[in-house]
Amino acid sequence: MSAASLTARLARADAYAAEHGLALTQLRRQVYALVAAAGKPIGAYDLLAALEPERGRVPPTTVYRALDFLVEHGFVHRIESRNAFVACCEIGKPHQSQFLICERCGDTLEIPGEELAERLSSTPPAHGFEVHKQVVELSGLCGQCRHKRGESRERR
Repeated sequence: MSAASLTARLARADAYAAEHGLALTQLRRQVYALVAAAGKPIGAYDLLAALEPERGRVPPTTVYRALDFLVEHGFVHRIESRNAFVACCEIGKPHQSQFLICERCGDTLEIPGEELAERLSSTPPAHGFEVHKQVVELSGLCGQCRHKRGESRERR
């Protein structure tokens, strides 16, 4: 992610927090910045390691609390299959998302999709099932990795 893009994301996060009276503390902002800059799912222990040079040793519970806040208020999403986090593409706009996750490079693309979410959540009640959480993650190869795989096959 470019420095300008990261700066714009941080400005949007700051503005959203101010508009909604949310305490985007220095630590929460740092964690958000690290997640946004990663560009792919990043785990809590990778965040701890990234924070250590500036903050010293930070207890894991502190980072998990910051992540819980960021997830709860829509700054980041938790990627269940990776136990990791990615920055939300639309802070402050309630939405359901699906994620395309590259198995090779880890790039993760968030695709907002209310129609799919509504369709998926309308089926279970017909069977007496109550949905508490919905997560859609598609795993495969991104276009770039697929292209690289094709090139390596051609060289053989």
